[in-house]
Amino acid sequence: MDDIRSYASVKKWVAEVNRYYNLSDAEWEGRLGALADFCRHMDRDPDAMIREALDEKGAKVDFMRGLRRWAKEAHPSPQAAHDADGIVRSFFIHNGARVVVRPYEE
Repeated sequence: MDDIRSYASVKKWVAEVNRYYNLSDAEWEGRLGALADFCRHMDRDPDAMIREALDEKGAKVDFMRGLRRWAKEAHPSPQAAHDADGIVRSFFIHNGARVVVRPYEE
C-alpha cells in the first residue's frame, strides 16, 4: 500500500477531524498506523473500502464485523482494542459511511 496519507478518503478524514481537534503529526501517526493495519487485514486500500461501504450496506457491515475481529486479534488489551476500533470507525464516519456500535456481531 502506498503512503496512507495519499488516499482521498484519508485526506478527507484528516481534514474533517483536524477541523475540530487539530491533531499533531505524532497523534496522527498512531491513527494512520491503525487504519493501515486494518486495510492490510481487509486486503483493501482506504478508498476502496469507503467506495464499497457507501455502495453496499452489506459490505459496510462486513467491514464492521472484520473491524471487531481485527481489533480483538491485533490488540491484547480490551482498552487498546476499543481505541483501535474507534479510530477506524471515525475514518468510516468522516467519509459518510454511518456506522453504529451494534449490531455488528461476529
